[in-house]
Amino acid sequence: MRWILDACTLIYLIKAKIFTKFMEIINYPVVIDSSVYQEVVIDGKANNYPDAIEAERLLNNYRIPIISIDVSKELFLFVDPGETSCYLLAMEDGICLTSDDRAYRKFMKENLKAMKIDSFYFEKFNGNHIKEAEFLKILNKLESVNATKPKSILFFMKKLQEKKDDKN
Repeated sequence: MRWILDACTLIYLIKAKIFTKFMEIINYPVVIDSSVYQEVVIDGKANNYPDAIEAERLLNNYRIPIISIDVSKELFLFVDPGETSCYLLAMEDGICLTSDDRAYRKFMKENLKAMKIDSFYFEKFNGNHIKEAEFLKILNKLESVNATKPKSILFFMKKLQEKKDDKN
């Protein structure tokens, strides 16, 4: 099993400054494909995005494998190469982390393992890998970079309250 990051998720983790924490609490290796690397690092650097340099540094520091995969035959399903590669890699073995609602629905329709990044952190909270205060801080950081929506935050707040109510 492995975690597969699409481009938007990688960018959100970098922008929210939670990539290092993500790497500390994962239970499977992380991979990306060459189209995600192209979009985030190569194109990002060409467009002078400061996050591209940070992404390259972190990918190198953590030795994240970059898998070459031909997305051309399946690109019509998603339009975006990063989401297409996530789809193809998840078909092989893994859980795709995405923040894209449309891609997530397609993954679910195909019975592939996929998770939204905010749900990933909620699961880590439920598994006692992070404390509630840290989970809330991460949600705020994710919202600040548009990686989660207020509606999702309300959902998690309700779940946190239910958990507290169950303890009482």
